[in-house]
Amino acid sequence: MIVGVVANRRKPVAARFIPGFVHWLESEGHTVRDIALRRALPGLDLVVALGGDGTLLRAARVVGRREIPIMGVNLGGLGFLTEFATGAARRGIRAFVRGRHCEERRMVLACTCGMRTGYALNDCALNMGPSGRVIEVVCRKGRTFVNRYVGDGVVVATPTGSTAYSLAAGGPVVYPTMEAMLLTPLAPHALAARPLILPADVEVELELTRGSEPAVLNLDGQQRQRVAPGRTVRIARAGFVVRLVTPTEHGYFAILRGKLKWSGSQV
Repeated sequence: MIVGVVANRRKPVAARFIPGFVHWLESEGHTVRDIALRRALPGLDLVVALGGDGTLLRAARVVGRREIPIMGVNLGGLGFLTEFATGAARRGIRAFVRGRHCEERRMVLACTCGMRTGYALNDCALNMGPSGRVIEVVCRKGRTFVNRYVGDGVVVATPTGSTAYSLAAGGPVVYPTMEAMLLTPLAPHALAARPLILPADVEVELELTRGSEPAVLNLDGQQRQRVAPGRTVRIARAGFVVRLVTPTEHGYFAILRGKLKWSGSQV
């Protein structure tokens, strides 16, 4: 295979794990490419993200609409998306080579503001700007008015992103392979403002009112754009998915129990 690697070398485990893992890949007959540069993408069979969820989100952004399978290896931290432990990484590669791996197709959001369109696997967040003052956001589902939110902003998340920023803001956990959009207000001044789950194929409009403070649009916490009062951000389902390779021996609820420290048991 031709394997692309994107790595967070600042992780404490990175210096010990990455060189040995790359050497093992090459000893197995695979060609390894660093995909920090997009010109390395043609011909790739698999991308391996070595780090945390931020590393996998970066890999997804580089891969874009090419839909190359991505396998995440967790080098420390919470790691909802990087599901493979370091000890299971080689076993995961061998399963992929034999076609015995598990794969999930995850929904992606397309976010347009002005002439610029970006993509997010987790979420698009419209946040308060440098002033630190609340912003006023009018939300519409298509042309239908939903609500006006006054507060720190609004997060529109995929089911994959339901355990990220949206969850921290009080949003629900949604099974990651579902097709839906989550609308979660951030510290709203109205107590009745609550998260919503919308169909996947709608377009959500977030319009910053003309009397609002400026805001910042964040895509997966990695791409940022200033949004002036009066501007509209349009968020819809992208025309492609992210293909995530997942371990065969672990289920999503086991991940939730481990990552969220659920204390319930069957007995």
